[in-house]
Amino acid sequence: MISEDTDGWHNYSIMPIFAHLYLEDSYVLGIVSFGDIIEFQMEFVLHEDHPFYCDPKPDEQYCYKRGGLKFSNIRSLKEFVRTDVKAVDATGEVDFGNIDSFVCRNHRYVLEGEWGKLDIESDEPTITYI
Repeated sequence: MISEDTDGWHNYSIMPIFAHLYLEDSYVLGIVSFGDIIEFQMEFVLHEDHPFYCDPKPDEQYCYKRGGLKFSNIRSLKEFVRTDVKAVDATGEVDFGNIDSFVCRNHRYVLEGEWGKLDIESDEPTITYI
C-alpha cells in the first residue's frame, strides 16, 4: 500500500466527492467495464454530514446508499486484476468485499481490496447514487 507521504500519493479522502463517504466499509457489488469506462457498483457507507444520510436500519451499523464509482476517459490501464472472492450475506446478496486502499496522484488512481486491484490513469472519478 502507498501511504500519503510517499512521492505525492494521497488517500482518496482528499478528493471532495469522497468527503462524506467511508469506502473501507462500503461494499463492492460488481465491477463493469465498457469502452473507456470502469465502474464499481457500490453500496456506499455515508457519514452523518452526507446529504443522503439517514439513521441506520435497526440491524445495520451504518447508513448505506447504492450507487456507482466511475472512472472515465481511461488513458492508461496499468493493472486490473479481478478475483472471484465473494461473500453472500444473510439475505443472499453477493458482494466482493471493500475498497481497502485507494490512493491517487496526478490523475492516477490505485485501488485494492478482496475484489482485486486497479491501477489506472483517467479523469477524476465520479459518483452517482441510485
